[in-house]
Amino acid sequence: MEAKAAGCDEAIMLNELGYIAEGSTANIFLVSKGELSTPSLESGILPGITREAVLEIARDLNIKTVERQVELRELSRAEEAFVTNSIIEVMPLTWLNGEPIGTGKPGKLTRNLMAAYKELVK
Repeated sequence: MEAKAAGCDEAIMLNELGYIAEGSTANIFLVSKGELSTPSLESGILPGITREAVLEIARDLNIKTVERQVELRELSRAEEAFVTNSIIEVMPLTWLNGEPIGTGKPGKLTRNLMAAYKELVK
């Protein structure tokens, strides 16, 4: 409710240890130094179908993928970020708390994964 009141499209949920778990309706990914990271299942997230498909696509494209505990500050420092679910598919996450993530625009890796996912589901 806080996120909606602030005009945000998505809220970031933290687990009991303070690590990123997921969005209110989506799984979260971030890109740093060419590596694609997403919270691990042990972070308390739902194992999204779209999340798994994006991980598989990334591996097929030889993108290094890591499922791990992700700190909130990493998201604000990321080069790119996006969220996934079966409705929105792959949606760039370009702003966090009023500050741009990376350039504030969808990054190349995000755009490539968006296109590959659209190709997979068409």
